[in-house]
Amino acid sequence: MFGHGPSHGIRALFPVVFDRVVDVLRGYKYASNIYFTVLDVKPRVAVFIGGRYSLMVEGFMTAITLVIERGDSTEVRIVTQSNNPYGSRGGDLGMSRSYAVDILDSLTSGLHVSPSGVVNVDYMDSSKSHLLG
Repeated sequence: MFGHGPSHGIRALFPVVFDRVVDVLRGYKYASNIYFTVLDVKPRVAVFIGGRYSLMVEGFMTAITLVIERGDSTEVRIVTQSNNPYGSRGGDLGMSRSYAVDILDSLTSGLHVSPSGVVNVDYMDSSKSHLLG
């Protein structure tokens, strides 16, 4: 009966090394204010969980960001979700997409480079996971 609210996914490749991407994301509180770790694996992978309150969805929104080392480049996967599936305004008015784009924009401005291969996935769910890689 109760599902999750609308979700959005983004995948992008930045032409910078892993550590620079991690540093920028650690400085953006809405990407990392709940949890952050770098896993002990090769290639290196960092996991960020952030959250923020949104008046538009009358509730809390969550973001999970994966950072994957790809040699001299770094892949970023962002999934955001509004946690109020039955908001009085209906849906989330694009706020889950906006949150994901905010994280991507903070990376772009913090790194001073544009990503390539950007993929946006509306109404993200597990059946669309393959679209993010």
